[in-house]
Amino acid sequence: MKIVQMTRMILLIAVCTVGVSFFGGADEINAPNALYLQAEDAFAKNQYETAYYLFLNASVDYALAGDTEMKRNAIRRAKQVSWILAEITLNRTTADETIATTFPAISRTDREEFLKPGNSIQIISDGETRYYEGIVRNIRFHNTTLSREFSRSKNESAFFDQLMPLIRSGEIEEHTFIATGTMDLPREVLPDTGTLKVWLPLPVETDSQKNITILSVEPAEFVISEPITTGEMGQVYLEIPLEKMDKDLITISAKVKFTTSPKIDQITVDSIGAYDTDSEFYKRYTRTQPSINVSPGIRKKVESIIGDETNPYRKASLIYDYILTTFPYSNVPHTYIFALDIAESDYVHETGFGDCGTQSAYFSALCRAAGIPARTCGGYQIVPGHAGPHFWAEYYLPEYGWQPVDVTVAEAGDWAYNTTEQERDQYKHFFFSNLDPYRCTIQTDVDEPFIPETGPDILSTGVHQKPSVVCENSDEDVEMIAMILWSYTFEEEK
Repeated sequence: MKIVQMTRMILLIAVCTVGVSFFGGADEINAPNALYLQAEDAFAKNQYETAYYLFLNASVDYALAGDTEMKRNAIRRAKQVSWILAEITLNRTTADETIATTFPAISRTDREEFLKPGNSIQIISDGETRYYEGIVRNIRFHNTTLSREFSRSKNESAFFDQLMPLIRSGEIEEHTFIATGTMDLPREVLPDTGTLKVWLPLPVETDSQKNITILSVEPAEFVISEPITTGEMGQVYLEIPLEKMDKDLITISAKVKFTTSPKIDQITVDSIGAYDTDSEFYKRYTRTQPSINVSPGIRKKVESIIGDETNPYRKASLIYDYILTTFPYSNVPHTYIFALDIAESDYVHETGFGDCGTQSAYFSALCRAAGIPARTCGGYQIVPGHAGPHFWAEYYLPEYGWQPVDVTVAEAGDWAYNTTEQERDQYKHFFFSNLDPYRCTIQTDVDEPFIPETGPDILSTGVHQKPSVVCENSDEDVEMIAMILWSYTFEEEK
């Protein structure tokens, strides 16, 4: 509920800032346009806070002028700016204090190094440096000593402790899960009338995910299209008439049963055939897409990684090892990336910071630049005790099909405190062309949209572990509220 209260408070401030408007002359009629243009100018100058309030004020004046279309445009732009700043919340003083409190042994000189451009995620807004709220987590992720000390303090090496016994034994069996996704939207954040459009994510059938059974979708009477569990994305689409919603909460949910199995490398490397480079399949998965940009810089980089290697399996392995040894896992500000429409692959290539989504997109981009079809998959990793949204990658081999790659879970081996370097290497090697069964795949290609397409009110166009929610006549950030309130839980059926 905090996001709802904050949104309303900001809107109230905006209204109070505007004051009283009288539409009696040309200057008054053009006032919203002037505010809107000032906001665009501030945005272009990276004055994001200024732009945010100007867009909100313009939306209020457009509403008073009866210009509904421009009011919606101004609200959309204000939302975009709020996403830019949503996770980049620290100033230099608070960032330094956060580091000092979390890591008291780190010297002031070293703290100042972390705060320099390139050593932490930061932007300039309204002339001030702002730092990503995950700065201390990234300091830990980038330092194996700190990571292992943290694991020791928890008496657990997350992921490694759960998965390494399976990797050692080689006995990785099928698992059946019941997934329950739900959110309770407060009725007060929505208008009295209109339509709430909801795209709910569902598991999708893959080589490693079968027997999908939809147990329930609620409210069932407002399901517009039948659940989809095949193809590139699992989903179900609802349209909820708000005039029929008279309770304090609108509960939206889906319950699904599915079976997962491991993917184990059975490739004879020297027998791999040639790609049909004229096929539509090959062209699709080697071209640039919104999340996977096969840029000139990435083409140049992959040349230095693979050298003269021609075998696609070995090329992909070299790319995997490069990312694994060059880019330690980082949390990144995804609302910023979404808002500025930055390709996930570009973000890690240009900044050096990458989480599961950006690392997987970067792997895919490098593979595509090397002539290997590749894609980024999304859903949930459901390792016992550590379930959460997740991305990984796949590259394609003739005769063998899609091969999984998970750089992020592999890097968890470096955080393990209770093992040997030999076991860490074995663990990390497993996640190239092998995959554990603790997965719920929702999308096999992050650049495939929901059906019907969501339109301009949605900023998170490539991440569908959470629902997409649109209410065109609401001034609230319904998309963000739904993302915060949605949760998927997984229970294994014994």
